[in-house]
Amino acid sequence: MNATTRLVDIVNRSLDGPVVEERTFDLTHVAQGVQQVVSDHGIKANPDNIVNLDDDMADRVWEAAVDLFATCGVFSKDTGRVIMFDRDEIEQIVRDAPSEVTIGEGPDERTEMSRTLDDPRPPLLMGGPIGSPTPNELFVPITRSYVQEPIVDVACAPTLTTIAGQEVRTKSPLEILAGWEEAKLTAEARRLAGRPGIGTTGIMISISDLANLSATSSGYVLPRDMHTFGIISELKTNNEIFNKLAHTVLMGGIVDPFANPIYGGLGGGVEGVAVLLTAEMIALSVVFMATCCGSSPTHPFHFHSTAPEIMRATSLSFQALARNARLLTNLTCSPVGGPGTKTVLYEAIAYAAMSTVSGASRILGPRSATGVIAAHFSGLEARLMGEAAHAATKLTRKEAEAIVQTSVSKWEHLQDQQPYGLSFPEVYNVETVQPTDEWLGMYEEVKEEAIGWGLPLDS
Repeated sequence: MNATTRLVDIVNRSLDGPVVEERTFDLTHVAQGVQQVVSDHGIKANPDNIVNLDDDMADRVWEAAVDLFATCGVFSKDTGRVIMFDRDEIEQIVRDAPSEVTIGEGPDERTEMSRTLDDPRPPLLMGGPIGSPTPNELFVPITRSYVQEPIVDVACAPTLTTIAGQEVRTKSPLEILAGWEEAKLTAEARRLAGRPGIGTTGIMISISDLANLSATSSGYVLPRDMHTFGIISELKTNNEIFNKLAHTVLMGGIVDPFANPIYGGLGGGVEGVAVLLTAEMIALSVVFMATCCGSSPTHPFHFHSTAPEIMRATSLSFQALARNARLLTNLTCSPVGGPGTKTVLYEAIAYAAMSTVSGASRILGPRSATGVIAAHFSGLEARLMGEAAHAATKLTRKEAEAIVQTSVSKWEHLQDQQPYGLSFPEVYNVETVQPTDEWLGMYEEVKEEAIGWGLPLDS
């Protein structure tokens, strides 16, 4: 089945599927469905570990997730119907899904490949603030601070806070203008960093379909850049999302959607979130035709993805995916700490180690200070996250677990204090786009600490 035929089939299922009230879908299909499969498959995470060490439990999560998705489906908010695929269809589509993709062009191109547990190949590092708000005058230097790092394989820009002196408004001409400006400034940052062909993903500012489609046609987006869109939590869609998908499919582009389950929401706790996250990654492949399947599970109070309970669920989920599929799976690191703090560096190390040994094919960020504090991010924390990911390929899961636990102990008690740190101009020289001596010194101190824990950053 070619891509266009497959897209039409998905749209037809959204028009012909079972009619369900949205509240019924949320409570019965998703929440009760998760509880049921968790019980049926005996899913129980080890509360003492963050990195999963139980292969059988990972396989149970996979089976539970396939069962959940086959009975739950994806709800279309526009048609009020559920898009359904049976188990045989799901398994066939997942088997046929891409297991590698080349991103970017020329000397800067990189190939993302599906990874297994304990894979000696490092995941790709996508450096950037991942759509976090940035004052217009700092957009280029901040983006450049990531792109100029040699360990960064692909990049993701921040978003503009204003356009033409006005706050950006969704579904207005201002959003279209902002999308074009984002694409233009991203290309400028790539050029100034000496990496014009490095792959990026976007358009981050363009929430609506019209603005997104317009900006991707601006001429600033490379043919092998990624096209990103999020689905609606949990397991929902609408025609705007499908319009973005249709545009990308017809362009022959890289489809790079994401789904971010909320911890403590419809999925419940660790076990439920592990199953729901796995089901959503499967849904991205089956319903949203993903080349790459992404996620950043979110804490309901602190809005970060590095909380120990979230990493515990994430590790279990991604190991389920790595053991039972060959999907391209990626995770966004959203720390609570910001630049100028050791907290963000500890979080980056823990998240990179957990993600690497759990089979992720790409790690994104760090989206520092939870991605909500304007200009509180810099390329230096991405450097350390990339170095930690490369070093973690030399570790067993048990060794990585010890390092993750040590790192978490350094910052877990600080989550409630919201250590958002300093803004970019306080940790980098904006003109030279180089870190200050103080910020670079803190990076070196934490790096030496991690070497002492057994993370081979010196090899």
